[in-house]
Amino acid sequence: MKALRLALALLTVLPVAPAEVGEREFKRSVAFFPLAGYLLGLPLALLALSPLPPGISAALGVALLLGLTGFLHLDGLLDLADALLGARPKEERLRILKDPHLGAFAFGVGGVYLLLLFQALALVRDPLFLLLFPGWARFAFLPFLHRYPLLGPGMAALVRGGPWPFALLLALPFPLLYPLPALLGLLAAWGVARLAWARLGGLNGDALGAMIALCEVANLLGYALWKSPSG
Repeated sequence: MKALRLALALLTVLPVAPAEVGEREFKRSVAFFPLAGYLLGLPLALLALSPLPPGISAALGVALLLGLTGFLHLDGLLDLADALLGARPKEERLRILKDPHLGAFAFGVGGVYLLLLFQALALVRDPLFLLLFPGWARFAFLPFLHRYPLLGPGMAALVRGGPWPFALLLALPFPLLYPLPALLGLLAAWGVARLAWARLGGLNGDALGAMIALCEVANLLGYALWKSPSG
């Protein structure tokens, strides 16, 4: 299916993009975003089933999750961190958002994000959770994409208006099985969207990438807290 192939091409590094696509195909691809996430979760689930030590497994999991997405979501998180954080006027924030160079906020946020991602993957050893959570993260930003204004044309504009309720059906197993991690991930995505709207005036592709990245970390940390011995 062209829409499925396009969803995989947009969210992973797999070279499966259709030769000719239009605006309709971009919007239809939204329905299959959770499936692209499940594909990313599959190697994480296999690592959890392997006899590797948790630290090695987590390091490989971080490498696979970032590598298979082409570092796209991490790049969005870093760009957005520089633009959102710090005391600057809106015009300066928008200029920084377009600047390809990384600042202090990007390095700080990126470092903390990678530490949390690594530690959380070392703690979470549930193969089913690891299979499903990237699919939820690739759904969680969609309701907010349709709720908040956009900063301009781009990838966010191309997929806005797609059938996100259908994507919810594909992502539904995760919140049914893991309600607390799902809720925390949704709140993380909403927090990014709300902050981007308040400080920039809307969302763009960088904001979507940051929403996915922080939703994944929130999912993992939520599971670690939910299943902790003290809980």
